[in-house]
Amino acid sequence: MAESRGEGLSKKERTFHEKALIGILKQIHDELDEAVAEAYGWPVDLSDEEVLERLVALNHERAAEEKQGIIRWLRPEFQDPDGTRSTKQKEFDVTAEDKVILPKGPKPWPKSATDQLRAVRDLFATRSGTWTVDDVAAAFKHAHKATVRRHLETMEALGILKAYEDESGKRWDAVKN
Repeated sequence: MAESRGEGLSKKERTFHEKALIGILKQIHDELDEAVAEAYGWPVDLSDEEVLERLVALNHERAAEEKQGIIRWLRPEFQDPDGTRSTKQKEFDVTAEDKVILPKGPKPWPKSATDQLRAVRDLFATRSGTWTVDDVAAAFKHAHKATVRRHLETMEALGILKAYEDESGKRWDAVKN
């Protein structure tokens, strides 16, 4: 590619690059939609109108519970650290299957670029802090640093990650919403 020789991208390369980024972003967005639907216990193929109707109904249900003093906490120690916001508290039931167990040591580096991007995205989603190329590469077995750098830069361009410069070089962190 022209870019690797220090030149700008040609029009054809730029068009391909933009289409590829859009494809990756659409895939990530679709996966997020599926995960949210699964979390709510809803079918994945609901129309926007059906999703909105269900969310409004859920909002009314939660508002009625809150009027009775019942608040559903995901993390009471964080959301209500001093325990003063409610006299009644209902925690979500979390089973052993719901808990995320992170494997020890580096994970296998996926073969396809799409799976590699997904693995890097998941790494940032499950572990806090900023990461260098070396840090991310070390989290996976047989990850090539040049490929990791390209993925981090792609995710930065998509707004999934943000970059920082410090004395150790460039670092990335997940964009917080």
